[in-house]
Amino acid sequence: MTGRCLCGGVTVRLSMPTDEVGVCHCRLCRRWGGGPWMAVQVPGSEITGETLVVYRSSSFAERGFCGRCGSHVFHRPRQGPELAISTGLLENPDFRIAREIFDDARPPFYRFEADSVKRSGLSMALEWLPKLIGRRLGLR
Repeated sequence: MTGRCLCGGVTVRLSMPTDEVGVCHCRLCRRWGGGPWMAVQVPGSEITGETLVVYRSSSFAERGFCGRCGSHVFHRPRQGPELAISTGLLENPDFRIAREIFDDARPPFYRFEADSVKRSGLSMALEWLPKLIGRRLGLR
């Protein structure tokens, strides 16, 4: 599956097919795009383009976007193989919402009808903190 940003300056090629979309309701993602961010988790995917800009959005993660048109491209931890690519870039998507993270941070004025796994910010922290600490210490 392939995709591109609005102006075509950045292109993506997924390393494997998937139909599962994750939705993030955290404050940073909502601030980044004005609402929930939808992405597919596809480590090892190819992202190319001279207009790609990478921004360190927190102490542990960075986000990529097109410097020309502003399209959101990806989110990834600074250390580790995980990579989430914006679903809006992808051609002919046939997705289903599989999970929603930081659901406890979701504003009350929207809700998805999908029957998805919902994770709180605390459950995400409990999953990710050991990974991040281990990577910083060179254990993983």
